[in-house]
Amino acid sequence: MNEQSPKPWYRETWLWLVLAPLILVVLVSMTMVSIAFRHADDTVSDTYYKDSRMYHYTAGQDERARELGLAGILQFNPDEHLISLDLTGAIEYPEALLLSLSHPVEEDLDHHVRLTQVSAGRYQGTFEGELHHRWYLRLMPQLDPKQHLEADWRLKGEINFELGQAAPLNPAVQ
Repeated sequence: MNEQSPKPWYRETWLWLVLAPLILVVLVSMTMVSIAFRHADDTVSDTYYKDSRMYHYTAGQDERARELGLAGILQFNPDEHLISLDLTGAIEYPEALLLSLSHPVEEDLDHHVRLTQVSAGRYQGTFEGELHHRWYLRLMPQLDPKQHLEADWRLKGEINFELGQAAPLNPAVQ
C-alpha cells in the first residue's frame, strides 16, 4: 500500500530531458539574432549600378588633378586634434578644402573636416574624436560631401595611425 501520488508535470525528469535542449536552442538563437542586429554590417548602396556608371566622372577628377600636378602631405597631431596639409600644384589655391576620412568598416565613424587656408598651399583644420587604425582619405575643393562628384579635382590617400601620423595624397591610379 505504498501508493505514491503522481508528481506534478514540472517535476518529471523525462520532461526536462526533452525540453532542456529545446529551450537552450531558443535562448542561443535569440542571443545570436540580437548580436547580428546590433553589430550588422553597413549595407551596400542600393544605387550601385548608378554609382558604377558615374565612375568615369570621378576618374576625370583624378585626371584633372594629375594634369595640375597636385599632391599633398597630411600631418595629424592627435594631441591638439589638428590636421595640417601642404598642397603643391599649378592651381589657384582655394580658401577652403574638404577632407573626408572614411573608416574601412563602420560608416558611422566617417569624418568630414574643413581645411582652411593659412598660407599659399598650407591648410589647417581640426577634428573631433579619436582616430585609430586605418582610414581612407579624400581631399577635394567641393565643401559639401554630398556633392563630391561635382568637384573639379580630388586627391586620395590612406593612413594607418599605428604606423605614423602623416600620409601622402595623390591622384588615384587607375
